[in-house]
Amino acid sequence: MQSKATQRQRRHKRIRAKISGDASRPRLSVFRSNRFISAQLINDELGMTLASAFSREVSGASALERARAVGAFIARRGK
Repeated sequence: MQSKATQRQRRHKRIRAKISGDASRPRLSVFRSNRFISAQLINDELGMTLASAFSREVSGASALERARAVGAFIARRGK
């Protein structure tokens, strides 16, 4: 059995082969650890992160509330 990190790297490589972001439609990258969740909007043409959000920046009692808040936060920053 492969480690979680190896499985994540393989998934990431498979997805990145098919998806790329540009200025009009950036790529959304989400990383979920056991404790936190983070999201980034990425312009692959420039190799630049346009906006990011992290679960430590938002408030919420449960992990689900914080994840929803991160989604709303990245959407606001993306606009």
